[in-house]
Amino acid sequence: MRIEVFQEVYEPCDDTYLLARNLEVRESDEVLEIGTGSGILAIIAAKKAKRVVACDINKKAIECAKHNAKLNNVNIKVIESDLFSNIKGKFDLIIFNPPYLPSSPLDREDELAKAWDGGETGREVINKFIKGAKKFLKPKGRVQIVASSRCGIKEVIQKFHEEGFITEIIAKERHFFEELVVIKAWLR
Repeated sequence: MRIEVFQEVYEPCDDTYLLARNLEVRESDEVLEIGTGSGILAIIAAKKAKRVVACDINKKAIECAKHNAKLNNVNIKVIESDLFSNIKGKFDLIIFNPPYLPSSPLDREDELAKAWDGGETGREVINKFIKGAKKFLKPKGRVQIVASSRCGIKEVIQKFHEEGFITEIIAKERHFFEELVVIKAWLR
């Protein structure tokens, strides 16, 4: 796979690669990736899935993901959307490597900050995502999302449960300053 990362686009990192190694994509899946960045996860999904839609709030990321899809000869529909704001339809799998780092308003000065800025608790964007996801899942649909000990893994799982999801941690990875997990969630 060939990936080029444009300036002002989140560069794939440990969290991206952990999710990439643990993606559970079926040939019959229609997949939605929220916050696609460079498009790496959408490209991996597109090599197996029936259809992939990827979105990002960052216009540069949209350009970058389209470029990388072309480089890798995969068909992905890439659109501008703040979480689910411009999404239509329902999906078998929704994937998201969310912004999860706790921050203060002073940290939020550039466009790239949206890729990592999870608000004061690190869960502001994650909580909005969890609340909105169920409207875009097909019956038996599932979510795969990254969470970090820096934003509270237990709290993320609790939010899924409050919104009617069942959860399972399908991967863990310890790093110097945090533990990363991939959470799989589906509706009861």
